[in-house]
This record gives sequence, structure tokens and C-alpha cells, in this order.
Amino acid sequence: MGPFGVPDDLFDDGSTAIPQALPGDVERVVVVGAGIAGLAVANALTTAGIDCVVLEARDRIGGRLHTVDVDGHVADLGGAWIHHPDDNVLADWVDLAGVPWIVDPTGTRFTGADLGEGRRLRPEELAGAGYAVFEPLADQVRADLAAGRPDRSMAEVVDDHLAAGPLPDDERARLRQLMAAMVEQDGAGPLAEISARWALTEGMFVGDVVDNVPVQGFRSILAPLAAASAIRLDSPVRRVEQTPDGVTVVGDGWSEAGSHAVVTVSLGVLKNAGVGFVPPLPPDRQAVIDRTGFGTLEKVFLAFPEPFWRDRDPGLQHSVVYPADRTEAATWTWDFGLSPTMMFLVAHSAAATMRRDPLAWAVQQLEAVYGEPLPVAPTGLASTDWLHDEHARGAYAHIRPGAFDADFDALAAPVGRIGFAGEHTGSERAGYADGAMASGLREAKRLLQLPAVRLAAP
Repeated sequence: MGPFGVPDDLFDDGSTAIPQALPGDVERVVVVGAGIAGLAVANALTTAGIDCVVLEARDRIGGRLHTVDVDGHVADLGGAWIHHPDDNVLADWVDLAGVPWIVDPTGTRFTGADLGEGRRLRPEELAGAGYAVFEPLADQVRADLAAGRPDRSMAEVVDDHLAAGPLPDDERARLRQLMAAMVEQDGAGPLAEISARWALTEGMFVGDVVDNVPVQGFRSILAPLAAASAIRLDSPVRRVEQTPDGVTVVGDGWSEAGSHAVVTVSLGVLKNAGVGFVPPLPPDRQAVIDRTGFGTLEKVFLAFPEPFWRDRDPGLQHSVVYPADRTEAATWTWDFGLSPTMMFLVAHSAAATMRRDPLAWAVQQLEAVYGEPLPVAPTGLASTDWLHDEHARGAYAHIRPGAFDADFDALAAPVGRIGFAGEHTGSERAGYADGAMASGLREAKRLLQLPAVRLAAP
């Protein structure tokens, strides 16, 4: 027997909680969306012997987890890390499925450049660029909470903090861009729309950590998870109809009936009424959907004939670049050491500039840090636009000023025979791939009424 009396051959996600059951006998389940949440619930249900079908609008599985090849090299355009792998359900699945991974080698040593000043930054100017910069802001937010003052946006808290400090103007501008990058990348939204209370005291920031990286990208994680399930691709769902006796999921010229449904589309799709409900969702549920934030985080990948930057000291493996437009967040670069590719992480406020010409934009970033024209031209490019992707409408969810992370838990509540899963349906790991996977296991437990569920693995 495993922990909590769970049999050893069951996949234990670390929780024995059995969520509230849905009405009716579970006979056939229609899962909307083949992201990691939908794949997890379908795998668990299929393994338990429940008839289940997954409907996916795209021509591929994975949703916002999307691995592509850039000039023959693996690139994750969505999630790339297994964040905080200790006691992590996704890390457990990776081990169970035998997926190879490495520890992110970039660490905290990095180089940088200021595009506004047209120069590389000195090592002393890069010191302290980590989550520790937020500690005095967190202290202030806690004091505000204790005094009963209202929640504010991260932009307001950051600006007040910087205005009170004795920094020179250039250092103040860069520090704001650095803070904006870290907040907007973790929260997937603009600095002015992210709650300071949520970001600084309710667990958005978890500190500098070591993360794992799947060697062949997230597709190597998703493929074994999807192998056991019936999946229909190129099947956009238009509405989910519910009666006291069951559900019917309707597309263009087709429908799938079941006793229950689990909807795993992104919060962005729900906010944009990409999937309709008959009858409509209750007004209180729609209100939570409307007030919960959902923004973007974009990526650019460049491939090269060789990783020329690794022979340079300091190299470009991990760099921070400050845009000339001081209203834009800084950009981070990553080289995982697995291929001659460079990844750029582009925060919400910098994404519009990048989209105008991703190739020229990325080359400018690297040349600024390199200090001269690049010795070789890129051989491949991939860039994202999750914000305008009709099947995503952004990257992941955040809490706006004045709201609470309990809204994420409210988004997990079932409506009749319809369950809901996805990274936005749980406050503990909102925004993370493992949070999305855990939400799928949660809904499988809800339907099966079991304290643990079995997953089929190769």
C-alpha cells in the first residue's frame, strides 16, 4: 500500500480528497479540450473503464503546451519547464512515463544590455536581479492588509516603492522594467492589472527555484498521457447543452452525447464566449469568469548553425535585455544547452513590439548583449501570438486588483453534469502545467468518486 492507504498501482497525486459528486450515473464522458487537463481526465477515466471521448478544436493535442521543430531542433512555444518539481504531480508522471529530462542549467548567472543606452551592462549592474527585489514590496503590502487598506495593482506598488528610493534615473527605469518582466511573466498580464495582494502575499511568487526541462519538449510528456484515449482533432465545440438526464456537445454539423462533460478550454476562451452553454452558466459563475484576469506571455525561438555564444565569456545563455521604451518590460533569453537555439521570453507589455518583426527584434536583442553583429545568421525562427490565438486568447490566468485567488477555486465548481478543469481552476497552482494536470485528475476523482486514480503509462 502507498500513502494514505492508496494501492501502489494507482497514480497518487498526493491528495485523497474526493470532490463533490456530479448528479447521475457516470456512463459516458465528453471532454472538451485536449490540453494537459483534458488528457489527464480522459486517461484516468479510460483506464477506469469509463467510455470517454476528447474533442479538440486544433489539429494537434496539447493546447498551450506546444512543441515544434525550429530548423530541426526542439522548441516549446508554450510551457517549457516542470516548475518546482519536488512533490509535483507532473514530475511524478514524467518519472512514471520514463520521459527524459534535465535540470535547467541557466541558473542565476546572466548577462544583459540596455537598448535605450545602447550598451552592455556591467556585472555590478546585473547584481540582485531576482525575486528578492520584491521583499520590501511584500512587506508594504502586508502592512496595507493589516491596516485594512484596499488592494492595489502591482504597477501602483512598484511605482510608489521606486519613487521613495534614492536610485539614479537610469537604475530606477531598469529596475521597473525588471520588476515588470518578473510580474508579467509570472502573472501573464499587464503590470497595472495584476493584484499586488495576490502577487506578493498569496503565492504567485515562490522564489528562485531549480526547474526541470523535458529533453524532447512537452510533447514527450503529452504523448504517453494521450495514448490511452479516444481523441477527435479538428473538432471545435460551439456549445454544451445540458438536461437533467445528460449532456450534448455540439460542433458544426456534429454532436457527441454523454452522461457528463468536462470542459477544459482556457479562461480566455470562456471570457470570449468561444464555447456557449445551454442553459447559460449561472450569473455568479459568469461574474467570476469576467473579473478574473487573463493575459499573455509570448516566445521567440532562433536556431543557429552552432551555439557560438557558448564560447564567449560572459556568454548569452541567460540574459536580460532592457528595451529603449521604458514602458516595456525587460526580456529574458534562455539556452538550455540541448541545441543551438535561443529562447526569448516576452512579457505582456513588450509583446506588441516583438510581433511587428520577430526576427529583427530577436537579432537586435542578441546583438545588444553580444556587443557586435552576430557571427552567423539564424537558420530558423518560431514566434507565438497566444493573445490572438482563437483557441487560447492568451497564456494563463491572474487575479486583478480587488479580487481574490479563491476565484480560481470557484471556477472549478461543477455546474450540473458539467465539470471544469484547467490551470485557471485551482488557486494552489494557477498558471502552471502541473496545476492544469492536477485539475484533470481532480475531475476524474469527482466522476469516479475515488481517492486516487490510475493513469495508463507505456
